[in-house]
Order: sequence, then structure tokens, then C-alpha cells
Amino acid sequence: MTPVSVAPTGDFLATGEVATRIGSTPQHVRELIKSGRIEAIDIAKGSGRPRFRVSEAALAAFLDSAAVRTIDLPATEVA
Repeated sequence: MTPVSVAPTGDFLATGEVATRIGSTPQHVRELIKSGRIEAIDIAKGSGRPRFRVSEAALAAFLDSAAVRTIDLPATEVA
């Protein structure tokens, strides 16, 4: 998480928008950010409540890391 005091440029999402995309709540998104699972920046000024923004790339990286992957197992013969 990188603290900055100006709004980011580019495709950044608020926690509510991220929550909608992943089917969760803004509080859960903030917990994911605080735990380091989603990379975000804090655009809040001063020492008040954080205002996180998540880039499209950071959201894509989180979704990729959270994806359930299948593996190909060797076929077994049934006798």
C-alpha cells in the first residue's frame, strides 16, 4: 500500500467497485488490502480514515492468484 495525497490517474476503483466485481463487501475488500492480498493506494489526506483505490491491474492479479486451478491427472484403466 502506497500512501499518496492526490487522486490517482488511470483506471482505479474504489473499494465498493472492487467489492461488486468480486461479489463481496467493501469491508472485506479493505481487509484484503490491509492483509496485503490486494495492492492499493491510500488517497486520503492527513491522518484520517484511509480511502483506498485499487488499479485494474492489481484487481486482475488478485483474481488470478485466487483462481481455482484444475490439474490433469493421468487416466487410470478400469478393469
